[in-house]
Amino acid sequence: MSTTTDRRPVRAALAAGVCFGLAYLVAVPLLRPAQVGLATDVYFFAAERVLVGESPYFAAPPGRPGYEFVYQPVVVLAFVPHALTGSAVGAYVLQTALNLLSAGAIAVLLVRYVERSGVTLTRLDRALVAGFVLASVHSISVFVMGQVNLQLALAIAVGGILLDRGSQSRAGAAFAAAATVKLFPAAVGLWLLRRRAWRAVAAAVATGTALLLAGVLAFGPSLFQTYLVEVLAGESHTAEFAGGLDPSTMYVTVRRPLAALFPATDPTLLTLTALALLGPVVVAASWDVSTRRGRLVALLATLLATMLVLPLEPFYFSLLYYPLVPLLYLLEPGRVRGVFVAGTVILSAVISYPAVEGLLAIAPVSQGLSTTLAAITREIFRFAQPPLVGALLLLAGCVLFQYEAVREDVSAKDYELSVE
Repeated sequence: MSTTTDRRPVRAALAAGVCFGLAYLVAVPLLRPAQVGLATDVYFFAAERVLVGESPYFAAPPGRPGYEFVYQPVVVLAFVPHALTGSAVGAYVLQTALNLLSAGAIAVLLVRYVERSGVTLTRLDRALVAGFVLASVHSISVFVMGQVNLQLALAIAVGGILLDRGSQSRAGAAFAAAATVKLFPAAVGLWLLRRRAWRAVAAAVATGTALLLAGVLAFGPSLFQTYLVEVLAGESHTAEFAGGLDPSTMYVTVRRPLAALFPATDPTLLTLTALALLGPVVVAASWDVSTRRGRLVALLATLLATMLVLPLEPFYFSLLYYPLVPLLYLLEPGRVRGVFVAGTVILSAVISYPAVEGLLAIAPVSQGLSTTLAAITREIFRFAQPPLVGALLLLAGCVLFQYEAVREDVSAKDYELSVE
């Protein structure tokens, strides 16, 4: 395992995430104050409607047009305490407290997991892990909006660690809880199948089904049908990719460059193309799961590829704390870790085109140069934003890890044959 003196790149990557997070914390309330409490307002309003017997769907909170509740019916029950606080501010305070507790729990789990894997962490390392989970841009954006992603990140971390300890049933239940809220974590099931964790798969299916039925029993089948047929259809955002995605839209997906290169292509075909491109990457990155690092790499690739097919915003990368942070410490110094470090830094560079445009407007440069730079930036963001580049680097690192592991295994066998 890596020694303390080898950790400067890893520490720099974690520190960079915190720096981007602090910049986000300062910039967003000033430049985009409407983002503060946005998600919690939606949760609060949906729970209020349910408590008075109305549907949580297709209704936006006052002053929040276009932002509606999009989770399956049973999830709204988790937000009843938010409504019971009596105000949107109270709901935001409650969600912030939950986010702080979740982030703290994730940090503790990650530190213990790395140390139980044979790596001794210094106080600086522990502080950086905690700082990254609590204050990186991936978490700060969740805090600002009052999102629930840190609870999902905690569920994934708990599930992965429980699985390593042999508690398959509880691990499957944890993964199912995350997938019940935002669905796409269900892709972890592919990782469970690759690991042949059959009890975990069965537990995940049973837990997910039980939660679904609980929602049906609580609200009736018609509300679930509304969610399944109407709400989920609106979440695909497929039409937005027709002719190329707007550079101002912060979806991090491989469909962005595909839409920019082939603007006349049917958006549905772009989704299928993304699946065709990323599927083999996941297979290659999951080639060998016999080691701890191999399993972490396979999980990271599975989650990343799923996110890059879907049109998700950068704050969803908080779900990668486990396995990404442990991998940074468990990988040996070298080419693979270098790719992971670079990918982690660029993944944290959550920079939007409107932010660049705003900076250029106040920059001490001529109007002509500002306009030219804005046009160049706009064209670049049509194809990719920094987080997309970072995510692709991490995927490349996952494949490179498996390639080098296979090559080392072949070399070792060749050496054994030559000695014999």
